[in-house]
Amino acid sequence: MSLGKMILKKKKAVSPVIATILLIALTVTAAAIVYFVVVPLFAQTSELSPISYGTEAGYSDRVYFEIKNIGGAPATFASLAAFEVINATDSYIAIHVFVGTTEIDFTTPYELAQGSTVKFSIQLAGVLTATSTYEITFTAADGTITSPAF
Repeated sequence: MSLGKMILKKKKAVSPVIATILLIALTVTAAAIVYFVVVPLFAQTSELSPISYGTEAGYSDRVYFEIKNIGGAPATFASLAAFEVINATDSYIAIHVFVGTTEIDFTTPYELAQGSTVKFSIQLAGVLTATSTYEITFTAADGTITSPAF
């Protein structure tokens, strides 16, 4: 008998039951890896990006904040509390928010579609001074963005 035939004769195979269990475990592991890697790639959220901001011309108590939703889902703003203007010593809250000349009353949340841009005009509970610098903080359901100082 040749050496090759002797080696093949002495080798034992894995039990069919053990082989089946190993294949099932391998399949479940592969499915879990695919699920945890691929599913988050399809999760869509809004992402807000500031376009322009500053004091509203002709008003001492208004600022404007233009934002664009660059995410994959609509952004929702639920209340006036979403808008705050701050400087080194004070914090101003919004008492009215306008889109164009239309006031948003927030009885229903304001929704910004994906890829859309909106310019909010924010009337504050206080007068801004020309010698101070301000930042606008804007909070939506998916996070907070702050304008650079102006």
